[in-house]
Amino acid sequence: MGQHSGNNDAGGMRGGFLAPMNLLRIVLHRWLQVILFTIMGGLAAILYLQQTTPIYVAEAQLEMSVRRPKVTTSEAVFEDSGGDTDSIFNTRFAKFKSPAMERLVAREYMKQYPAQGDGETAVGAEVLADCLRYVRWYKDPSADIVYVSYQDSDPEFAARLVNILTYCAGVLMMEENKAISDEAVKWLVSQVQEQKDSLEKVETQLAATRLDFRLDSLEQRKTAVGQSLLAVSLEKDELVSRLSSRKAVYDYVSGLKELKHNLEMLPTGLPKEEQLNELISAWRSANDDLLAAGDRYTEIHPEYRAAAEREVRARNRLEQFINTSTQSVLSEIKLLEKQVGLVDERINSLNNEALELEKQVVSGAQRLQSLERRRDAADNAYQTMLRRVEEARLSADENMAFTKVIRTATVPRFPVSPVKTKILATGVILGTVVGCAFAFLLAFLTDKIETVTALKELGLNILATVPAHKRQNLRNNLATIALRDKFNPMVETFAGINSLISSKKYNSHTKVVLMSSVEPGEGKTVSACNLAISSAQNGVRTLLIDADLRRPQMAKVFNIDENHPGLLEWLSTSDRKLTCAALVTPDIIPNLDVISSRKDGQINPAELLGRSDTVELLDWARNNYDRVIIDSAPLGPVVDARILANLVDCIILVSRLGKTNRRRLKFSLDKFNEIDAHVLGCIANDVSHSLAGLFDGAEGYSSGYGGGYKSYGRD
Repeated sequence: MGQHSGNNDAGGMRGGFLAPMNLLRIVLHRWLQVILFTIMGGLAAILYLQQTTPIYVAEAQLEMSVRRPKVTTSEAVFEDSGGDTDSIFNTRFAKFKSPAMERLVAREYMKQYPAQGDGETAVGAEVLADCLRYVRWYKDPSADIVYVSYQDSDPEFAARLVNILTYCAGVLMMEENKAISDEAVKWLVSQVQEQKDSLEKVETQLAATRLDFRLDSLEQRKTAVGQSLLAVSLEKDELVSRLSSRKAVYDYVSGLKELKHNLEMLPTGLPKEEQLNELISAWRSANDDLLAAGDRYTEIHPEYRAAAEREVRARNRLEQFINTSTQSVLSEIKLLEKQVGLVDERINSLNNEALELEKQVVSGAQRLQSLERRRDAADNAYQTMLRRVEEARLSADENMAFTKVIRTATVPRFPVSPVKTKILATGVILGTVVGCAFAFLLAFLTDKIETVTALKELGLNILATVPAHKRQNLRNNLATIALRDKFNPMVETFAGINSLISSKKYNSHTKVVLMSSVEPGEGKTVSACNLAISSAQNGVRTLLIDADLRRPQMAKVFNIDENHPGLLEWLSTSDRKLTCAALVTPDIIPNLDVISSRKDGQINPAELLGRSDTVELLDWARNNYDRVIIDSAPLGPVVDARILANLVDCIILVSRLGKTNRRRLKFSLDKFNEIDAHVLGCIANDVSHSLAGLFDGAEGYSSGYGGGYKSYGRD
């Protein structure tokens, strides 16, 4: 009987919690919390900006030369430029971070910026050493440019320190160059004789190598072999040409056996061309006679036979001549191929000889070139050494600078940290993230039904959705709103539900309808009243029963006298002088009767509803009314609705979004499923038609439609 698919376990319900659309719904439903956390994040960022000390960065640029000095130290290669410039650059760059640099900077800073009095003290060496550890040296990989930067809360101090660093970098390099120059003067004198001995040794090796290789003789032999190779190649080309010509003749003569070729145009070079032409002419004449005889006579006629014999003899003579010519041409071809093979052997022999001579020439030339280069290098080194001895004597006292300041550091005007826009944006984003996380956690812990989609995921058929109202309304006013405003959207909603349950599809099992909810305050009483009024206004004789014996409301809603007998009296007394008809308050409106009740703290309603009297009352109602609507107690706290579930045709649940507990609703649906009760569907109350409502799954409703009223279950 039940239409509810009760096979969704708790894990299944929670499995869709992290779905993107569900998370978006949660954020939109709890937008106020998210905005509050976002504002708090922004305020925290502003407070952080106010408390944080601004940091300024001063930067300067140096151009660093990578050329070697004119004179180098012991055992070095003397070059004017070039060499491993990367290693030179890296070595000098590393010296900028050395202890010598720290001492030089401390001395120079104290010299340029001493204490000015009035209690002011100069920056100590320890403080400067600590600051230098945070100086950033960066070299441009694509140019010989060095960047020096330092950040500090005092912009003037940062600029001073960077400029002192750039100045000391040049001083450090000049001191090192002077020391190198002084040592080089002493060392260069001892190296001159060594360079001279090296030059004489290379010249002796060069003269001996020229005698050993005799390159002029090898070149003459190489030229003679090349000329012989050219003559033999020409001879081979002639033989190949003749061979190609004889092969063409052979192909033509071979084709004459089947008379495939055009006999009118014979190629040149055929053997015995005159005799061949005579045989071809004879065969053609005999063939023409045969064709003429075939036109006049039959094949058995003597004239035809004679012509055929002449044609066969002429063709045999032609074929015999062709066979003889073919053998003659084939013999010529074989002879030419043999001659070509002999010529190839001579060419290979000459090529090998030329290759060997080439190797000897190249090897000798390379050896001589290597020795000549060594001789030139040794001579150049010797001459350079002589010049540098003189230059070193002149430049011993010269200060060589290898750094140049491109841009000095200026006092920075704007701090690099903190970045106000970045901090503020980070604070706002973090606040928003925390707000969303708080909304997700709150939604997870409370486990409330927040959307219509969540009801659908439980397998419930959504009969209608009632949007939230902007104004607070009393329960009694909402329960009877159809009597005062027939064009109210709520009236339209319950008219739609009434049309649905009155349709052919549902009419057979909606005569007795039980209205219930999971918890109090979800709007079941108001729904029952409006559905009953809508049914009565459609001409259906309707009975509304207040079966919520714990919190009965119908007497207040319809202003029924408290002394009028009600359902509690019927169930609690065994005296049957009180008939079912006596319980009814007739004609609340045309076609609508009501059975009210009142609560009694001394009586357990669950025991009363389980008696046979309840069955008797419902049987009487079925026989006297077209539709019976029962307002029962909530499902969660008590079992009253489950007792009545098997006595009615169907059950309509009312769920208020943001209030209904998911686990309790599922538990109640599972219990209905166990007793095979028919849950027709659910009315979703308090559906938001703000931006969040677009993702709730309440199809067919717009914000404009639902803007005229709010939830109707403010119990």
